[in-house]
Amino acid sequence: MPQFYDAMPTDWIKPGETATVSVDGFPVAIANIDGEFFAFQNLCPHQGTTLGGRPVVECIVTCSQHSSKYDVRTGKCVAPAEGDGFDQDLMTFEIEVVDEVVRVKV
Repeated sequence: MPQFYDAMPTDWIKPGETATVSVDGFPVAIANIDGEFFAFQNLCPHQGTTLGGRPVVECIVTCSQHSSKYDVRTGKCVAPAEGDGFDQDLMTFEIEVVDEVVRVKV
């Protein structure tokens, strides 16, 4: 049964940044968009490149390997991978903030 787990303090990443955390043993990327947090799968579904630690520009994180672009709020692939057009969406996770701690439901 999915449940919320503490992931990180809210001040751990600045707006426009992402970070990778382990939530109940599962690697999750968290983005800070102007103080609102979003969680999504850490690995690009195309070839497994890490998305956490990448900057977010206008709610979009770009994979460093083939330039796939994802909306961190929804997980939607908004620009497919260069070369082969792979365009699978990211899995996203529910977030709650309690006492300045970001919690992720997995």
